[in-house]
Amino acid sequence: MKNYISQLNGKERNAIHCIKKLVANQLNPLIIYCFGCQTNICIQRSAFARKQFEEERRFTCDLLIITPDTTVADEEKRQEIQEMISHFGAVNMLIHPLGFVLQQMNEGNLFFNWVHKEGMLLLDRNNSTQLLPAPVERAYRHQASQYYLSNPAMNDYLEVKFQTKPEPKKKSIAPSQPVEIKLTLDAANGWRPIATKI
Repeated sequence: MKNYISQLNGKERNAIHCIKKLVANQLNPLIIYCFGCQTNICIQRSAFARKQFEEERRFTCDLLIITPDTTVADEEKRQEIQEMISHFGAVNMLIHPLGFVLQQMNEGNLFFNWVHKEGMLLLDRNNSTQLLPAPVERAYRHQASQYYLSNPAMNDYLEVKFQTKPEPKKKSIAPSQPVEIKLTLDAANGWRPIATKI
């Protein structure tokens, strides 16, 4: 998903940009990742209506918002932000302080580590992503995919850890067979090999 912004149309890009700015102004976060978005378009046409074309769009995005440890985002603040951005779409916000996110990532939390690797980075205030551990390896893609497919709501995202690192597939090499080499030397000819037919 990291580079998928080019796949979004102009309205979606504008919505993401405006949502990011409003959230950034309200919470002053260090990092914002978008880890999912959805656009629903309903087009209605009828022979019985004067207006032949009506389009209704609904944009929803999922954001991981990482704040300084001192920032508190209570339910009232979340509701205020939702109201401000409602004309752009709906936002599912997961808001956590940096210290908590670091602890979770270091303990192998699947969600935070995978969003850091594959999420779309919308905001990186003061290069705060440099404080995060290195992204996990692609070898964990299957685990991340299986987790999402089995639980798209990800309600238990704080509890799910990566399993032990998958072993890379080893190339099977045929066992070597012993080889017999016979060499006959001629002492009369300065110990040179004698050519023999096999």
